[in-house]
Amino acid sequence: MQKKRVNLLISVVVGFGIFGFFLYKSGIQSVMMIVRNLNIIYLFIFITISLFLTVLTTYRWKIILNTYAKGLPFFTLFKQTLACYAVSYVTPISRFGGEPVKAYMLNKECNIDLKTGSATIIMDRFVELTGAGIFGLAGLFILMFMPNFPLYLKISLATVIILGFFFLFIFYYRTLTGKGSFTLIINFLRLYKIVKIKSFIHALEDVEKKMSWFFINHKKAFVLSFLVYFVYGILVIVEMKVLLLSLGVNASLGILILVAVVHGIATFVPVPAGVGFLEAGQTGLFYLLENQGSIGFALSLLIRIRDLILVAFGFALISYFGGRQIEKIIEKAE
Repeated sequence: MQKKRVNLLISVVVGFGIFGFFLYKSGIQSVMMIVRNLNIIYLFIFITISLFLTVLTTYRWKIILNTYAKGLPFFTLFKQTLACYAVSYVTPISRFGGEPVKAYMLNKECNIDLKTGSATIIMDRFVELTGAGIFGLAGLFILMFMPNFPLYLKISLATVIILGFFFLFIFYYRTLTGKGSFTLIINFLRLYKIVKIKSFIHALEDVEKKMSWFFINHKKAFVLSFLVYFVYGILVIVEMKVLLLSLGVNASLGILILVAVVHGIATFVPVPAGVGFLEAGQTGLFYLLENQGSIGFALSLLIRIRDLILVAFGFALISYFGGRQIEKIIEKAE
């Protein structure tokens, strides 16, 4: 526990250190760009698209959930998605940190057992990762034809994407064959020797069986959920286009795809909210492409504001959920 806290502290310090460096280098120019050029109409459209993206994320998850339990209220699932986003945002693993909260809320509000809920959430995440990998591949293709980018960055991105597809292939193959991927990791690392994990393995095996059942018997639902993510990915590019237009920047499709890819990579960095790394990625991208790093930093600041609004809503929903659970406990006691 102490080691985890130290690692978290180090990651936060590093992240804020990077953020501070780019704030010093580009902060004033970026703030001035926002003040002088910010178009409120475009900003409103940007926030509206962001909310609709959350609706699409919920719908994609609901498609998978419908194979286990139909008729779940969409608005309830939407609230759980926002709550998951809020928790994920403030944890070092921003792509996966809020999933336990999501599974717990699904269990309490929709009476879906934790194993089934966890299976649907994991499958939804892997659909997302597959789609993100394809968009990353498109970004890599564009990047290869840009002479301004250093060769080592192109090779690094290519390596990350190739490894990502390799692990996704292993996951899908083992899931379809009913062998499971998570238990493979546990066995490979010999984690089964740890008492707490040993008692958890049987539950994990049940989750893997449910996932295998979904991929084998509900291929149409899988394809549909992937198509929803494809629409989601296109709207992310539109979202970035609108946000840059709000700053007076008319970016090309190639740049927009790279902006989306850089944003996605930043969410995998083990730092809460990707602090510093989002700013570094976007600032560096626009410095290399346009020789104006301040555009990227201004973009990052506006994305941060959007994220904080969604996080505030998410934690408000969690607080309300917690209050309702306490009321139920009191009612049962009476």
